[in-house]
Amino acid sequence: PYKTMRGFTLIEVLLALVVFSLIAAVSWSALGPAGDGFLMLKESRVKLEEQQWIGKQLRRDVNYLSKSEDKKVSTVRLNNDSRGSLAFDELQLLVRDPMYPGLSLVRYILDEETKVLKREAKSAWSRTHVEAISWDLAEVNSFNVEVFHPGSGWKPAWNEPPTSKLLPLAFRVTVQDSRGEMSWNFPVFIKP
Repeated sequence: PYKTMRGFTLIEVLLALVVFSLIAAVSWSALGPAGDGFLMLKESRVKLEEQQWIGKQLRRDVNYLSKSEDKKVSTVRLNNDSRGSLAFDELQLLVRDPMYPGLSLVRYILDEETKVLKREAKSAWSRTHVEAISWDLAEVNSFNVEVFHPGSGWKPAWNEPPTSKLLPLAFRVTVQDSRGEMSWNFPVFIKP
């Protein structure tokens, strides 16, 4: 007896390809926005982590705030630069970081062109031509710092002379970025 071999015709193969193509197109259009949502979620998480990193770094520096025996170096210097709802403050702290020998001058400044908050650190007694170690903390639109002045409350500037024994009792730092606003309060634990 003769056996016939049964296979697929060209029409059946083409019909199967059309059906699979339609399923793939419908799946792609349904899952495409989900992929965009994951990208937006990732970007939001990165921004939140950057904000938290700013807070951790500031808290660390305020915890290591130190007075100097050299009366020419201020423990805290805060310059206020506000323009409407945006602030471009500059904060300088004298810090005794256990990872580095001696005292360091740490400066937080917002670069107005790039909108990047920078932390710069160098030895308090380094020569003028020595460049500070600098790194970018995060993209922010505004960097606002206030100090709690003993007896008169929150102030936007601190310009006590280096010989003064007066220190702020706390710092309040507020940053604004594309996610919104985040604020921290840091108490000062060193004695004047």
